[in-house]
Amino acid sequence: MKKKENILINGCSRGLGYDFLKNLRSKFNVYGLSSIKKNNKNIFYYNPFEKINLDNDLIKKLKKININHVIHCSGGGFKKHNKFLDVNSLKSLFDVNFYSIYEVNRILIKNKPKHKRLNIIMIGSIAAFENKASIGYSAAKSVLLNYNKNLAINFSDHNVVSKLIIPGSFLSTRGSMERLKKSNNKVFNKLEKLMPNSLMQKSKNIIKFSEILLKKETDLLNGTYVSLSNLESKSIFL
Repeated sequence: MKKKENILINGCSRGLGYDFLKNLRSKFNVYGLSSIKKNNKNIFYYNPFEKINLDNDLIKKLKKININHVIHCSGGGFKKHNKFLDVNSLKSLFDVNFYSIYEVNRILIKNKPKHKRLNIIMIGSIAAFENKASIGYSAAKSVLLNYNKNLAINFSDHNVVSKLIIPGSFLSTRGSMERLKKSNNKVFNKLEKLMPNSLMQKSKNIIKFSEILLKKETDLLNGTYVSLSNLESKSIFL
């Protein structure tokens, strides 16, 4: 029997990251970074709002695990829609949507054997291209585009592979669209009807596609992004 690989989910407290955690358990040894403290030996506490740098104990744990894959689901807009967003609020969005991802990657790459493959998958957003979200969130997500490409170029000789997924809106466990559906179903239905097939995609679709990107055969996509936006760019922002 083939030995299970180790996979780390960054941002697994809710939403897409939580769904990844649940769905990949049967195929991988799954570990998670969560902003909510969990009574689970495989889930480690990491809250970018409090501190970006990983503490030494966490670094030691990750080094001991020997991670093969990392999926970054950390992110969110956190209702910061003010067009005159102050710098501290803007920085907090960058902390969660970019700097935390950069920090985890930095630690994993720095501490892995040079010959060992590390497969990085980052979850971006259609907001990086379209005027469909707040200024701060869109700006933070757009950084991932160039970071993904430069990460692949700069660490190709370290056996590091980096891929970026650009999803549109989707339903996930306690995610933003699920919360919108519960809090304002009228707005949610209006948004869903604007989709080309009048149906909001679900996290399971993104997860199934991501499983393909976990295979070594997809390393040809190193430094590139894949759009899973469901043609959402044809809809309008509410």
